Amino acid sequence: MKLASLLFTGLALIFAALVQFALTKHAVAQYVSPDPQALAHGQELYARECSACHGAEGEGDGPGAKYLSQRPRNLTLGVFKIRSTPTGEFPTAQDLFDSITHGLAGSNGAQMPSFASLSEADRWALVEVVRTFAWMDKEGAPVTVPPRPETVNLELGRQVYERLQCAACHGDEGDGDGASSLTLKDDDRRRIFAASLVSGSYKGGDAPEEVWTRFYTGLDGSPMPSYAGRASHEELWALTEYLLTLRAEAGASQEEKQ
Repeated sequence: MKLASLLFTGLALIFAALVQFALTKHAVAQYVSPDPQALAHGQELYARECSACHGAEGEGDGPGAKYLSQRPRNLTLGVFKIRSTPTGEFPTAQDLFDSITHGLAGSNGAQMPSFASLSEADRWALVEVVRTFAWMDKEGAPVTVPPRPETVNLELGRQVYERLQCAACHGDEGDGDGASSLTLKDDDRRRIFAASLVSGSYKGGDAPEEVWTRFYTGLDGSPMPSYAGRASHEELWALTEYLLTLRAEAGASQEEKQ
């Protein structure tokens, strides 16, 4: 009888904990998505536009995911590569909106298209869905990008590229063919490819300020780390200019061959 009583008490405590957990997640969801109409509309759009790749529950396991060279992001992990916020922090809602608007197609196999054809209201509704999947109870604070230097120091940029061992993944010339490029995996233990830094589009934007931000914040969930604290703002600008110059030279060389 005593054993049965203890067992009942234990089960009751477990049940109470599960209820509390569910209520906590529900409270977070309500806080994250304060506009029920926008969320409901976003869920309809998500089912139509996004679930084929990201899955019905946002876990990156949609029916089309297996056909992609790089698996879609598992949104429920709450980890996002493209952010204006420091590593380890949630992106801003604007970051998510920009990713949905511009897409995340890149030279390393990412194939998320732009959804700029959707209305602005539709894209914001999708932001609500993504935030709910990720249990985003807050936004990160965007980093401040320092002014772009007037003087370009390409030699310093080359030295920073070497010191930070960028070539290990991206190759000596930035082609994405470094010695480690064949063994890279994301935080979900799935195969990932090093981007070519001299061809194609950069995920997160090609503007110099956007490239600088990628170096400073890193690409969370991927092997690409944040270099905040490992290189000064000046050094990261030199690295940015160096890679943009390599890219321009590679593009000019390709045009000459055509």
